[in-house]
Formats: sequence, C-alpha cells, structure tokens
Amino acid sequence: MYTILSLLIVLNIYSDNNGIGKIAKANARKSTAESAFKAEDYKTAIEEYTYLLDSMSIQDDAAMLDLGHAYFLSEDAENATKRYASIQNSANKKIASIANQQLGVIKAQAKEIKPALAFLKAAMKHDPKNLAARYDYEMLLKQKNEQDQQDQENKDDNKDQKDQDKDKQDKDQEKDQNKEDQEKEDQDQEQQDKQDQQDQQDQQNKDQKGEDQQDQEQQDQEQQDQQKGEQGEETEEEREQREQEQEQQQFNERMEEIKMPASQAQMILDALKNNEVQYFQQKKKKSNKNDRNKPDW
Repeated sequence: MYTILSLLIVLNIYSDNNGIGKIAKANARKSTAESAFKAEDYKTAIEEYTYLLDSMSIQDDAAMLDLGHAYFLSEDAENATKRYASIQNSANKKIASIANQQLGVIKAQAKEIKPALAFLKAAMKHDPKNLAARYDYEMLLKQKNEQDQQDQENKDDNKDQKDQDKDKQDKDQEKDQNKEDQEKEDQDQEQQDKQDQQDQQDQQNKDQKGEDQQDQEQQDQEQQDQQKGEQGEETEEEREQREQEQEQQQFNERMEEIKMPASQAQMILDALKNNEVQYFQQKKKKSNKNDRNKPDW
C-alpha cells in the first residue's frame, strides 16, 4: 500500500514537472477553439483561445492570430487590434505579416488611410510573398490618390466658386452703387429742373411786370398828353421837368432791379447830372468863342 502510494506521488510529480497534463489540456482547448472558429462560432472560439492564452499563459502566436481573427469577424475592432498588435513583430514572419495586414485593414475601415498604408507596407516587408497585403496596399494607395485628386478638384471648384461669388458680389455692389448714383443724379436733375422752372417763372413774372409797367407808363404818358392837349402845349421848363422826372423814375426802377441802395443810386445820378452840366457848359463856351471869331457880316 505504501509502495503504491509512493509510486503515484512520484508519477504525479513527474507529470507536473514535464507539463504533460498542461500540454494535453492546452491542446484540447486549442482544438475546441479551432473547431468553433471553423464553425463560425466566434464567441466559443474567443472563450477557448482567451482561456488558452491568458489563463493558461500559453505562448502561441498562431492561436493569438486566430483569436484576433475571431474578434475581427465578430466586429470587435478594439480587441482585434489589441491581439494583432501583440504579434505584429512575431518571430514568425508570416504571422507578423498577416497581423500587420489586418491592422492595416482595420485602419482603412476607420478611414485612417496613412496608418493603414504604413501597416500594409510593414506586412509586405515581413513577407514579400504576401500577395493579399500587396493587393490591399495597391488598392488603398489608388484610392488615396483618387481621393487626393478629388479633394484637389473640390478645392479648385470651391476656389472657383468663391471667385465667382466674389465677382458676383462685386458686380452687385457696383450695380447698387450705380443705382445710388443714378438716383442721386435724378434727384439733382429734378431739383435743377424745379430751379430752372422757378427761374423761368420768375423771369416771366418779371417780364410781365415790365410789360405792365410799360403799359402803365404809356397810359400815363397818353393821359399826360391828353391833359396837355386839354391845357395847351407845355412850356420848355415843364417839358424839362417832366423829362427829368421820367429819367429819375426810370433810373430808380433800374436801380431797384439791380438791388442798388437808394443812396448810392442818388450819388450816381448826381454825378451823371454834373457831368452832363459840365458838358453843356463847355459846349456853350466853345460855341460862343466860335461866334466871336465870325465876321459880323
């Protein structure tokens, strides 16, 4: 009995030291995970692979890659990225290449083109025979170039549109300014027309007033002539007096038209009279002198 128990203890220690039980258990977990993955039972595959890699601390880059695939196909990009990133520099170049390729695909799906191209380029570097990575790289690069070209065209179109909008805005402003200038010009012309009309009316009133005054003067003259006819011919002194009065009246009217003060007008009239008197005196003296030189006969 004691011998058998001792043998069992020895065998148990031997088994633990060589990891035969752990390996068998790991292989069982891995097999279950692979079967679930092939059956597209990604939930079970994730559980088995996670237990294998995390709980049992098994170092298996191939299993880690499959766990990343299971997360990726379950549309869990965050955990997939975490698992792929842990083996992107694996000693197994093919596994490292596929991990980088998948990281590139995840970045491309997130519209992060530059990081995606960098991962795909790393995938080709790890495994130049990875044609899938090369195809993804070329397609994504083509897409990027087309997008850059489209962005540039859109930028140019936007610039052209902005230029057109600015031209339209400048034309609208110019049109508005021309409209304002035209309205101001019309207003000025309207005011000028009103002023011309007023000036014309004033001139007509003035002409009418002059005609009325002439008519009145003519009537006064006719009345005076009639009175003279009734009273007889006027004397030389009366005629001179009447002419002086008429001249004075005409002069006053003229001064009123040009808005000259009465005092200044009187000074001018007096000066004219003095000049006229001096002229007649000189003419009279000259005439008398000539008469003395004439013979009596």
